[in-house]
Amino acid sequence: MATIALPDMRLTHPPAARTAEYLSRMFDLEQFREIAFRRTAQPDHALRSLADAQQAVAELPAEPLTALAELTSLAKSMNETDAFSAERRARILFILDEAARQRWSALSGEYLAPGGRPLAKDGDINILRAFFDSASEFVDGLAIALDHGDGEKSAWFRDNLARVNMRSLRWLARRLALAHMLRLPVTGAIWEKIHRRQRLAEEAGVARLVQPVFEGNRHTTSVRQEYVRCLLLELAAPDSMTGREIELAFRVTGRVAAAVRLEATPSDSTVFAVVPAGDARPVLAGRIGRGLASAALYLDTTLCLPKLRAGLERDMDRPRAEPDTLYGGEYTIGERFAMLERLLAQWGMDPPQRRARRVVMGSPARVISGFDNIVNVLPAYEQRVLKDKTIDLQIEIDDTIQTLNRAKLRAAQRVGPAHVIDASNGGLGIAMRPVDARWAALGVLVAVLMEPGKDWIVGVVRRLFSLDEELRIGIQVLSTQPHVLSIATDTLKREQVWEDAIRFEASFNEKYKKAILLDPRADPAAGGDLLLEARLASKGAQFDIPFGAVRQRIRVARVVHASDSYQRVVYEPLRS
Repeated sequence: MATIALPDMRLTHPPAARTAEYLSRMFDLEQFREIAFRRTAQPDHALRSLADAQQAVAELPAEPLTALAELTSLAKSMNETDAFSAERRARILFILDEAARQRWSALSGEYLAPGGRPLAKDGDINILRAFFDSASEFVDGLAIALDHGDGEKSAWFRDNLARVNMRSLRWLARRLALAHMLRLPVTGAIWEKIHRRQRLAEEAGVARLVQPVFEGNRHTTSVRQEYVRCLLLELAAPDSMTGREIELAFRVTGRVAAAVRLEATPSDSTVFAVVPAGDARPVLAGRIGRGLASAALYLDTTLCLPKLRAGLERDMDRPRAEPDTLYGGEYTIGERFAMLERLLAQWGMDPPQRRARRVVMGSPARVISGFDNIVNVLPAYEQRVLKDKTIDLQIEIDDTIQTLNRAKLRAAQRVGPAHVIDASNGGLGIAMRPVDARWAALGVLVAVLMEPGKDWIVGVVRRLFSLDEELRIGIQVLSTQPHVLSIATDTLKREQVWEDAIRFEASFNEKYKKAILLDPRADPAAGGDLLLEARLASKGAQFDIPFGAVRQRIRVARVVHASDSYQRVVYEPLRS
């Protein structure tokens, strides 16, 4: 990953023949932390010279996890002692940094593309946690070197001050991306360090010096370019992306950051600005007040947009499901196209904004996640009694009604307290403790009950970010009056011929499924939108809505959304 593997690196993957036992050890976060944090500071440190550091790297184990843990441990032990001069500390960290890049590269393959094929979803989160631990130690180590009082006495340190600052910002950028991927409430503190490092480099006169961040690397950068990369990542709205998407966005920023202009005064094509202090993030330039305008830095992203468009024109004739060689085969071509289109919108002259007016609130709430849990707390749509030869639907409906209150209570007890902090016509902002929202992920279906009310709202998680000790959840509202509708699937027909031939003796739960009717004011028999359990139907699927002794046959006209937890479909009635 770019927080894991730099864009110019050739990624290597463990052989496909490695056993499941080996892979399980690779992802063992407890093992990583036991190795990384087992050592304590010693007066006579093991890395007394550059030769010691080079020997330690040469003796690293072959396993990437163990090797990265050992490198993290060495960096940590250095951070716990003041026995190093600024020059010796920085030069040893450079050696450890180079070695760490190779191990991050191997482990990134296991997160993004295990077995050499793009995973198309987020990988093992423990790999990200290990990366974050490792990045934190390198960030701290370089900060100690830069803030050490004797740095200016060393000719080597003065000559390499720009490169030390660039590596420091590179690690901070990696840590920022990982914090977003892990939804950690530390991004504000990271931004304080990013702004400070950029400011000190400007004061030292090295912020604009262009050179390779790693010796022998043909790619050049600067402190200002690394700073711009962080700003671009934040402007990409990482709170509405998955971890995998955040990583791809970060890789793209590394390729286009050099084309962005960052100046003290705006131009006619300037859209964004940032006040480089505290935990400030980049915003639309128009939002910078007059009192802060003179302190702001202005971003002109127009020159990086042609680079994004060029990426869309590449490989247009290839299948979108193919691995994308542009990013080491760890993403598909379709993923690249989707990300470039997103960034063109986010970094363009008219970036998407929330148009609806948001009302500040402070209402306590209950939040239920998952289709199966939600259908157990929503009210049922009024469907008349249906009898058939083997099943008495009324018995099941009565049983559901009798247990509804118990289901609501059990579901409410499975989550911690939440608060609705703001709302608009189409969305809710929810605040929860991270420990109470372990279920939270982009695209998750949720139901929200604002207390002391009795009506549930159904929506989908669209944004996630951490603020202080809270997790902020942005929810797109799908319905303010959802109801549960029973549908019959015992005569389910699909477009595939072989599926029509399937016959079996079904139980009630197999014959009748619960669906969520998004608009109860409409006639369900006339067509509309339904939420169904995952993989229940495809385009062309047919099933019945029972109304008394009559069944209305309906057909799925379009699948609007399909995930591992639910489907949203548009259906139409079939006339007999």
